[in-house]
Amino acid sequence: MADPAATADVQDFVKFCVPLTGFTAFDLYATDMAGAYLDTARRQVGPERFDTFWTAWKQAVTGGGGPQDLAPTHREVARALVYLWYTGAWPRLAPAAHADLRREQANTEFVVAPEAYVEGLVWRTFHGHPSGAKPPGFGTWGVRPPAPPEVEELRAGLGVRDVAYRTGLDAEVSPEDIPAHLLPGFRSGRHVPPSEVPVATVPGTIEEGRV
Repeated sequence: MADPAATADVQDFVKFCVPLTGFTAFDLYATDMAGAYLDTARRQVGPERFDTFWTAWKQAVTGGGGPQDLAPTHREVARALVYLWYTGAWPRLAPAAHADLRREQANTEFVVAPEAYVEGLVWRTFHGHPSGAKPPGFGTWGVRPPAPPEVEELRAGLGVRDVAYRTGLDAEVSPEDIPAHLLPGFRSGRHVPPSEVPVATVPGTIEEGRV
């Protein structure tokens, strides 16, 4: 028989991971990884420090805020949770957060479990499937994937229709006005060696080929 307290903890974890991940509670439960992810986060952060972070995150969400309302170390833990849900792996934390949390574990990335890779939310963002697992079926490559839902539809499904859209910002803005660096998606800078990053143009000069 399941421990009622443990069940309540997982339910609370899923509820407040909805605004972190952008997926509904139904989607998070469907991965069957919520309990394992909660246990992983507690072990990696430390039970007491994780509880402190979780209380701060719940207060931020309840107050209509987001990660921008958290302390730097807590923002790093929030980032790690998002990474965990999307990839099935606990990431390497920023050195400052690792030190602040006084973690005794090695600060390295690791996959929580083989099924965590398969159940990563990242595959659902583009209607794909993990290599070697969950094949979509014969002929599905010839079927156009469904169109992405509209922003308002997503917000309604997540129960945040009336919550200000201002994650990382000081005030609410329309989705079209969100700065590019705050949008999800591929960032080439993460995959370019430092030696190949172009040198910045000196302020006040005109780049070659531009007028």
